[in-house]
Amino acid sequence: MKDIAVKMHVDNIHSIIKRYQRFLITTHVRADGDGIGSEIALYYALVGMGKNVCIANDSPTPQVYKFIVPPEGIYVYPQSPKDCTEVVFALDSPNLERLGKVRETIPEDAKIINIDHHVSNEYFGTVNWVVEDMCATGEVILTLLKSMDVAITPDIATALYVAIVTDTGRFTHSNTTSEALRAAAFLIEHGARHEEISKNVYNTNPYNLIQLNAQALSTVTLHAGKRIATIWLTKAMLEKANVNPIDTQEFADIPVSIEGVTVGVLLREMTKPDWVKVSLRSRNGFNVNDVAKKFGGGGHKYAAGCEIQGSIDAVQQCIVGELEKALS
Repeated sequence: MKDIAVKMHVDNIHSIIKRYQRFLITTHVRADGDGIGSEIALYYALVGMGKNVCIANDSPTPQVYKFIVPPEGIYVYPQSPKDCTEVVFALDSPNLERLGKVRETIPEDAKIINIDHHVSNEYFGTVNWVVEDMCATGEVILTLLKSMDVAITPDIATALYVAIVTDTGRFTHSNTTSEALRAAAFLIEHGARHEEISKNVYNTNPYNLIQLNAQALSTVTLHAGKRIATIWLTKAMLEKANVNPIDTQEFADIPVSIEGVTVGVLLREMTKPDWVKVSLRSRNGFNVNDVAKKFGGGGHKYAAGCEIQGSIDAVQQCIVGELEKALS
């Protein structure tokens, strides 16, 4: 049954690819390694088929992923391609809203191919391929490309390895399946530059980012009998360290790494006044996606997020209170 479903999705997508010429690829706001790696791999594949392709995102590319960006670059809103788009690939995004302002550039008659692995996906596309038991959207893209007999070049392999290694937390998260490890092995066999990935993504931290890390660690607080840990990033801290918020995604993993903690919470003041970005990480079977959904967010069982209006202190009280109820 699973093979039949895969063939159906691949056939639908492949027929659209063959029928049209102008493609736009995008992902969710504040793009992560899975979103960007998936975009870039699909970009190279479509260009190899002779298609007119561009990548356009709501947010800038985090510094750690710029080494895999194609020479043609990535549009960042309000920049957008001049040619009218016929088909949009929306990758790793649970809904249209999470695409940010890029969705304003999508023609009404464009076909949307929604490829994702989030349990919270709203099936918003013309075609929807959502595989919740795959470790990353990059694993879905790899399945698509292999099924279409696309040659997996070193550039494609490197981009997809970035997607998988980051979304599995370097193969430490609960979504690290045997299939994920087989996919990673396949990508290395096809030229994925894993040493370059390790250096750029995990071992090239700017000094000012380390300074920000030190500031953030001083805000760590334990709650609910040490089952919840919070950490803050204020606008003042970001400005003092001269760090772009897009480059702080890994900070969300700090509080949940504390011994005995079940839920870790990163609270970051957003650029829009009086709003806080909340990133939730968990373990021990606790589902943070259910909590994030109560505030209009979502994600995965062990990693989710939302945005809440209020001061950072008030938002902390609110989210910790909700987590305490869920943990009781």
